Amino acid sequence: MNRRDFLLAASAAAGGTAASGAAAAQEGNASGGNQSGGGNATGSGNMTGGNESSGNQTGGGSGGSTEEVTVGPSGSLVFEPAELSISPGTAVKFVWDSGGHNVNPDDGDWGHQPIEDAGFSFTTPPFTETGSFGYVCDPHEPAGMVGTITVGESSGGGGEEEVDPEEMGVPFQAHFVGIATILMMVVSLIYTFFTVKYGESPNAKGGNN
Repeated sequence: MNRRDFLLAASAAAGGTAASGAAAAQEGNASGGNQSGGGNATGSGNMTGGNESSGNQTGGGSGGSTEEVTVGPSGSLVFEPAELSISPGTAVKFVWDSGGHNVNPDDGDWGHQPIEDAGFSFTTPPFTETGSFGYVCDPHEPAGMVGTITVGESSGGGGEEEVDPEEMGVPFQAHFVGIATILMMVVSLIYTFFTVKYGESPNAKGGNN
């Protein structure tokens, strides 16, 4: 076998090996599969507990987040913050910092109408509907003690979420195996081509006499 035939045979073997490696990597990707998580946990639902005039906090617990509004901070006749923006499923906790106030909604019964003193608090049920929900302190509404809760869809940041290769059902290492195998195959073929075309010596064809 002369040098040309040997290099061609070696190139074919390298190409076959690389192709087999790529096929194995592809098979590994296909057989990896996505892992399915356990069943979805279900929440406890919306709060339905009513307000109580005695005690420090009313209403049931919530699986979602909770925002806080201070009622009459440092004796001032305001709600702080007066305008609160939340996502659906969020509850609001009102905490009295001074006495003689209540929280009376413009619409609905999620507030607390009895007048309370400093140290009292109550938590609303989670707000599940989008929109604006106004409320006032009845004794101090003429002084401007009013507030608004705005419920809107949370912004996602504006960009597309980057997809994790693991979430595509393919082990991340398998991608590198396939890429490396194809790269090795291409390099092997290029090397063999240039070696056969330019690197063969004039005496290689004749062999030994």
